[in-house]
Amino acid sequence: MALFLKSGTTYRVTNRESMDLHEVLPAGNYVIKKDAMSGQLFLEGIESFEIKGKVYGDTEKTARRILNTFQDRSASTGVMLTGEKGSGKSLLAKMLSVKAAELSVPTIVINAPWTGDEFNSFLQKIDQPCVILFDEFEKVYDRDDQESILTLLDGVFPSKKLFILTCNDKYRVDSHMRNRPGRIYYMMEYKGLDQNFIVEYCMDNLDATEHVHAICKIASMFDQFNFDMLKALVEEMNRYDETPQEALKFLNAKPEFSNEAKYDVDLQIKGIDVPKDMADTLWHGNPFTQTIGIDYKVPSSQTGDRANQDEVVLASSDDEDFTWEGVYFNQGDLKQVDPQGGKFVFVNDDGNRVVLSKVKEKMPQYWDAF
Repeated sequence: MALFLKSGTTYRVTNRESMDLHEVLPAGNYVIKKDAMSGQLFLEGIESFEIKGKVYGDTEKTARRILNTFQDRSASTGVMLTGEKGSGKSLLAKMLSVKAAELSVPTIVINAPWTGDEFNSFLQKIDQPCVILFDEFEKVYDRDDQESILTLLDGVFPSKKLFILTCNDKYRVDSHMRNRPGRIYYMMEYKGLDQNFIVEYCMDNLDATEHVHAICKIASMFDQFNFDMLKALVEEMNRYDETPQEALKFLNAKPEFSNEAKYDVDLQIKGIDVPKDMADTLWHGNPFTQTIGIDYKVPSSQTGDRANQDEVVLASSDDEDFTWEGVYFNQGDLKQVDPQGGKFVFVNDDGNRVVLSKVKEKMPQYWDAF
């Protein structure tokens, strides 16, 4: 028996076997495309996300919370995940898709700047719970396109969707999406790995686990200590049986110390402490990237190659006739780092030692304004 498939004003001869009709969209991942001939939007299946290996930190716990909130609420729910690459936001987005599929909820990945009534209506015709994933939202949608998407996020349509937006820079996202729980219910900022993640990963992968605490302290020095950094650091420590401080000298992972940061100076010249009033007391810069140069006073009568002299003569407060001598340290001279105390110890080839202790500025508290 012949069947006729109607599309607009046209009819195509078909049969029952070729018509694979579904009352609901099966769980899986899809992208939106447009038919070049008819101009109609349609879904095309793509490979589903896969989580490989052990998941560290609280990613699964957070995913369960988001999905539970989505199921509990009557309206659509928006979630924004912000942070640099490698910070964990993409893993959470994938986890949400995987966990949603276990609940028979499909994921539609938005990889083009779809906007307008046609796009909105197309999504609303899919009248079942769905995850709508806008990956790298601020890169796919420019400012004007972002404004056009606000209506979709307002939840005025009857169908229930979980909108997930990932972005690297939240300030490139339309301001009308920030501090608006009606549009974006959850805002989660990823500024690096948390301590639980670091400890768990190191205990599984680091040979010398006695260095785990030191790695956690070093991670706190970074504005955003991401998974790529942790993985490389552990790999390098295992390969060369090094401390984290030694491995960081070579890795492309340096804490974001300001070049304008101030440090107290404690100087030793060949084992002799230089009095505070006989040397520079402050040094400005980034100990991880800049050469440290410290000036100290010596008697003008001291001549010759001082670096090769066995006896060190330093100026005293009674010496009126003195000159300034310089001593220098580079990144290869770094021997010890105390991240929490902001302390760096350098010892150069001549046996000279300097300890830099970061001067902590008093940060204003929000209640100071009242």
